[in-house]
Amino acid sequence: MKQDKVLGALLAAAIGDAMGAPLDSLPVYLIKRLCGGGEFVRDYTAPPEGALAPELKKGMVSGSFSSAFAAVEAFVRHGGISDQAVTESLLEWKNGRYKFYFDCCADPTTRYCIQKLEGSAPAEDQDKFTGFQKTLNSGAAARAWVAGLLHPGDPDRAVRDALVMGLPTHDNVIALSGACAVAAGTACAMMERSDTGRIVEAGLYGAQTGYRKALEVAGDAAGASVEKRIRLAVRIGLSCANDLERCVNEMTDLVGTGSPANEAVPAAFGFLVSAGGDVMETIYRSVNAGNASSAVATMAGAMAGALRGCAGLPPRHLEYLSDVNGMDLAGTARAVSALI
Repeated sequence: MKQDKVLGALLAAAIGDAMGAPLDSLPVYLIKRLCGGGEFVRDYTAPPEGALAPELKKGMVSGSFSSAFAAVEAFVRHGGISDQAVTESLLEWKNGRYKFYFDCCADPTTRYCIQKLEGSAPAEDQDKFTGFQKTLNSGAAARAWVAGLLHPGDPDRAVRDALVMGLPTHDNVIALSGACAVAAGTACAMMERSDTGRIVEAGLYGAQTGYRKALEVAGDAAGASVEKRIRLAVRIGLSCANDLERCVNEMTDLVGTGSPANEAVPAAFGFLVSAGGDVMETIYRSVNAGNASSAVATMAGAMAGALRGCAGLPPRHLEYLSDVNGMDLAGTARAVSALI
């Protein structure tokens, strides 16, 4: 059961990222026109003209999953999450086996923070951006589900390690609140008896606790509450549960599905609830909302996959994504299971 949930989370997160990456930055109507032949996308597609990362081939993941997978591998090598393991994973993502994904997908502020970490940051001072708003994005949250994966049923330890994972690149209370929400939600999803309601409660706890703890170690930031926006996203998801088109449009219009953590993270919870925890339906709703679709679908997919395991995932995805991306998803799932 434990290994099935771990593999479910890894695989569903990879599916979400790979399906969502070509749709990043697109609005809903253009997704249907450019990528779905007039319909919503329900499979892997090649990046359309003008895509955010045109270098990605059909079925390739982007920065969201590749950075998380580099983290998983580092944590397995180190026997858990630590400052050293986090630094190693970020530098491996930038310079090692997953350098391709970093080069074509890392956002400018994450790129700069990792360069600062290794002492190679460019001379120009990017810290001139106002306050800590530059690190408000969902990059840390898109990796934070890994902390929940390693702490089944223990949201407090998941929150603690989500902060360790997120601080080097996202020194921002709102970004870290979002990361802690995803970590706690995934930790709850990894329990043998869980459901979407419990995952939402854990996510709300993570957002609130993570914000409070982040205030002690991270930079201030102005912005909407992750916790309150999760509540809004869940209300929208429940009200649109039987209408995919209405769901993606209302989530996009009212919560937002953009890169900021206080949009992408709540949307992930909203889509999870709207799909009733069904793994592929959660992913379809997440990717077809566009904007930061790869990040939203990675987070929502990880939580849904941890909840349902591999049972809700067509077998073809594992071999296909492992081959296209050169990642041993099944072997890594076994290693993580042995660790927890």
